[in-house]
Amino acid sequence: MGQDRTDDGVLASAGAYFHSVLEASQDCIRVLSRAGLIEYMNLRGRELFEIDDFEGRNRHRYWPDMWPPESRPAVEDALSKALAGGSSSFRALCPTARGNVRWWDTTVSPVLDEAGRVVRVLAASRDVTAAMLAERHRQLLVNELNHRVKNTLAIVQSIAAQSLRNAGVDPAVRRAFEGRLMAIAATHNVLTDENWAAASLRQIVEGSVRPYRNADHEVAVDGPDLMVSPKPAVVMALAFHELAINALKYGALSVPGGEVEVRWTSQPGARLLVTWTERGGPPVARPSRRGFGSRIIELALASELDGEVELDYRPEGLVCTLRAPLGALDRVDAFMALQA
Repeated sequence: MGQDRTDDGVLASAGAYFHSVLEASQDCIRVLSRAGLIEYMNLRGRELFEIDDFEGRNRHRYWPDMWPPESRPAVEDALSKALAGGSSSFRALCPTARGNVRWWDTTVSPVLDEAGRVVRVLAASRDVTAAMLAERHRQLLVNELNHRVKNTLAIVQSIAAQSLRNAGVDPAVRRAFEGRLMAIAATHNVLTDENWAAASLRQIVEGSVRPYRNADHEVAVDGPDLMVSPKPAVVMALAFHELAINALKYGALSVPGGEVEVRWTSQPGARLLVTWTERGGPPVARPSRRGFGSRIIELALASELDGEVELDYRPEGLVCTLRAPLGALDRVDAFMALQA
């Protein structure tokens, strides 16, 4: 009998300790019965949900019923998982008892007895309304920035076209300049679609060669799905654009039956290998001077990706090889740091 009293004292002490922990939490803590009825809510939870009469109509209320219809499926799913012995989390909207809109991050876990059976469910909700509002405001600013940059690029393209045409600039020079602006604009559109998180390497390559594909030429693009952060993406788009323009003017895309193959692979040591290979075009000779396109490919691209670029002017067709660390593809630039 003495041993039983000692055990009862320990359990009572433990219960008081854990109760004090729950009451000290800054989150809303609820204990639910297996039927989903609320048996306990800490004081902070009542304050957050602005509940004045918990001991009245809210105690023993079915927990999912406290959530609005649009949030209830997530709540029911979390409750079911807990009753099956699993834990889960969800973010959902639930107004307070006074109708004030709030967003909550909620974690739901089973409470087990000594035999491992689920006897109750523990639900902890954190008010994340301020974070949600800040995220919405940030997204609004990003959308506005995207819109303005897109408009600015369109204006620059229009000004460039009019200025160069009226200045009597060589049409080939004008087309090259306008093509570079279009490459930047196309990459910007891809990044905007992805919320400036990253662009697919395949999208970058496809966007660069798509304007020059036709029935007379074969352009093959192949490689794993790799994502590229904004700053490297723009430089890569410009480099592939220059390769495509060069192929159109002097290489495999300048004659019927020419072929271009663009492939990339990840290699041991977390390295990226990209190859641009041309076949079936006119005989190739090394140019006597390095133009803007070559500087973009050999210098800017290599520098941006901390890699090496080689232009091999084989008689049967140009081969451009890029070797770089895979980590350079997801480098965070100033814009990304601002978003984070």
